[in-house]
Amino acid sequence: MAYIDSTYYSQTFGGSVIPASDFPRMAEIASDIVDCLCSYKIPDAMLTDEKFLKAVCYQTELIYEQGGVDAISGLSEASQSGGSESLGDYSVSGGSGYSSASSGSQISMIYGIPVSPLTLMILTRLGLRSAWVYAGDPRRGG
Repeated sequence: MAYIDSTYYSQTFGGSVIPASDFPRMAEIASDIVDCLCSYKIPDAMLTDEKFLKAVCYQTELIYEQGGVDAISGLSEASQSGGSESLGDYSVSGGSGYSSASSGSQISMIYGIPVSPLTLMILTRLGLRSAWVYAGDPRRGG
């Protein structure tokens, strides 16, 4: 079940426009991702917490902007940027696996799924983030 609805997302959060036909699926995917990022079942009291709901909204927005269902199936532009290409003296390489968002041009990826850095920060601040999410995070020494 999705933690947010389109009314909350558009009117309270003020997120970018997601077509009504796509919104339920995007919110469901984002909620599943948030569940996986948390160390245990989300407490019922947290389900109405503004910060928690914002974390889900940021993830919903990112998933939609990264291609919707393609973002979780490995077909998004961000997940396919992990190769290299060269032509003469010119070459371009992309990363794969966990990418930090520190350069501003990268999307945080966990197991090939784009994850909003704001979602991660909010869940951490709320004490909900699972320890496995830190594994491999160069910013945490993993």
